[in-house]
Amino acid sequence: MGILHQWRYKIIFTLIICYTCVACLIACTLLWNIATTNPVVDSSDSISTCSTDLQLSNDLRHDCLLIDRLTGKKFVSYGWTKIVHQASLPGGQHVAIKKVNGNGKDVTECSRTEPYYVCHNKAADKILREIDMLKSLQHQTIVSFKYYCIKTVGNGTCMKQSTIVTEFGEPLTNIKLLTMAWNERRQLIQDLASLVDYVSNTPLGSLGLTDLRRPQCVLVNTRLKLTDLDDISIEDPLCETNADCSGLNISISCISDRCYGYNAKLNIKKSYQEFGSYIFIPDGVPRESRKVLKKLQLMWQQNIVTAKTLLSTAMQL
Repeated sequence: MGILHQWRYKIIFTLIICYTCVACLIACTLLWNIATTNPVVDSSDSISTCSTDLQLSNDLRHDCLLIDRLTGKKFVSYGWTKIVHQASLPGGQHVAIKKVNGNGKDVTECSRTEPYYVCHNKAADKILREIDMLKSLQHQTIVSFKYYCIKTVGNGTCMKQSTIVTEFGEPLTNIKLLTMAWNERRQLIQDLASLVDYVSNTPLGSLGLTDLRRPQCVLVNTRLKLTDLDDISIEDPLCETNADCSGLNISISCISDRCYGYNAKLNIKKSYQEFGSYIFIPDGVPRESRKVLKKLQLMWQQNIVTAKTLLSTAMQL
């Protein structure tokens, strides 16, 4: 009897151990599945994605309450990063509102590999950069900066909300360009030359309009203005040799580790590619302006003079 009792206890003890091991294995499997399907967010990453270097204190243009109360909002356009609506200020003035396009290419492509809030914040950072540039760049050829709002929402993983309010402009469509009278076209040529000249030497340095396109410009009271600034490069590219300064059929010398004058040449090239076939139409041009217009077109197309020379020639029209 003693031996049977001993074997019985051994069998029961062994079964208990087996059941315990199986239970532990099941629990570990469940915990692993939870951890992989719902990864823990690093709080330091969340904090870094919410940080901003913009100075908001004592800036009267930072007015989230006013922006939330804008009336008459209606859709205007959208791009890879931003969506634009028209609205009215309390006094009735029309303005443009720019926010992150949550369904835009920037956010959707990023979301394939990263959490949505991270991708949304990256797009918001581009708007933050544009706000910073609008604060520094004040010129007749750059859209007037009215208000902005920067805030975060959400618990744990914050979501940046970045909004820009600027003066509202008429879209610069191909039809609009082709049907302009000469006086309108002359003003457009002079404004475009003025923009190219200004961005070659701004308070931020030489700027490169790397993605200059007609949809990024508007007409405000018949005057050309650049309205999209988030893809502008600051300062001429760094270099070690002259070979580093060759690209897009532009050859610049490497001086003091910079491709000095590269951005200016790039802007002249890009502006002609986008506007050349629309602004140098001879129809309706007075006889006394035709010679100057042809000279200006060749200078612009061949990219053989400075932006300041382009501007001074354009002002002779």
